Amino acid sequence: MKPPIDVEHAIRTWDKQRANFVQTLDLRLEHVEHGKATMRMPYRPQVANGTGAVHGGAIVSLCDTCFYVALASIYGHDQPTATASLTCSFLRPALPPDDLVARATVLKPGKRIVYGEVHVYSGDKLVAHSTLSFLNSSKDEDEPENRPVVG
Repeated sequence: MKPPIDVEHAIRTWDKQRANFVQTLDLRLEHVEHGKATMRMPYRPQVANGTGAVHGGAIVSLCDTCFYVALASIYGHDQPTATASLTCSFLRPALPPDDLVARATVLKPGKRIVYGEVHVYSGDKLVAHSTLSFLNSSKDEDEPENRPVVG
């Protein structure tokens, strides 16, 4: 049995290591446990579309990032991985003033393919649902000499 995740440490580490794009969206890790993660994206006009609702691209980025954290809670942050597929269904507009809260769950933690879903809420309303597949690779596959020649 895996030891429980130190949530406070994980959040502090996340805050220190956030990538530039994640900082731009102001994605905040709120909770993580084995195979699950919860993130918040505060509502701000900078992530809104022309109607004032949160832009779909920002919602998709929230889903992708939140699922990565759920995956990393199983495999570790050193596991090379990439999004293989992501489908997002937008169920209703994410309107102000509510922040968006994403809850990611790894449903199938495979050796190569990791499958799961993310539910995104604005207040108490489900505004989006996403299914994702990530591809875990070995460190050797990421070396240039091991990439196939294209052309």
